[in-house]
Amino acid sequence: MRHGAMRLTDKVKDGLIGLIAAEKLQAGDRLPTAEQLCLRFAVSRTVVREAIASLQAEGRLVSKRGSGVYVSDGPPAAIGSLVMRSPDDLADVLEFMELRMGVEIEAAGLSAERRSETDLLRIEQAMAAFAQCIKEKTLASDADRTLHRAIAQSTGNPKFANFVDQLGERLIPRKALGAEFAQSEEQVAFLEKIHAEHRAIADAIAGRDRKLARESMRTHLDNGRRRYRDWMVQHQGALG
Repeated sequence: MRHGAMRLTDKVKDGLIGLIAAEKLQAGDRLPTAEQLCLRFAVSRTVVREAIASLQAEGRLVSKRGSGVYVSDGPPAAIGSLVMRSPDDLADVLEFMELRMGVEIEAAGLSAERRSETDLLRIEQAMAAFAQCIKEKTLASDADRTLHRAIAQSTGNPKFANFVDQLGERLIPRKALGAEFAQSEEQVAFLEKIHAEHRAIADAIAGRDRKLARESMRTHLDNGRRRYRDWMVQHQGALG
């Protein structure tokens, strides 16, 4: 019974992290009231209180007596923590990509096994946002990150979504390619290849094909390493 309660608390904790990201809440911004959160997540006040307490212990939230719960500045980055500075050279970028492969390939397989129709809707919404970014010739970093978070969330294991949230902008280090990339005609072709790979992953998840979902995610991340490496080699000085 206690195990079930703890899992529910983890889900609400994950939901709160997602709420902060979706609403773009900044340090000092107030969270909805406990009553509103109970309704939002369909849980008891005790579960909400435990989830908030866990996030307070991590330094993500701060409670002010008689006022409410607010987003904090967050914990300082620790040595070895996932919360690191953004990659600033080729080696850093490739190391992050390897780390993602160790987590997200399995996440794709679990997503194919466990995803719900609501999960598929979130994935397709992120796909549509990414496609719109290509049309508008933007970096599509936020849409890309939203898609990978939707896949992580659809595993049903909040730790996968937490991994994505902790990496933050480091998950999609497109800015590391520099201003030259943002102004390049190659940007659209670069993003269209990523979009096609995303489609393969999404289709495998929709079809509940665990093996293909893993293979598609592996191909996507492996190609991502190659794309970053090739761009940076061809455009010396893109980093730093």
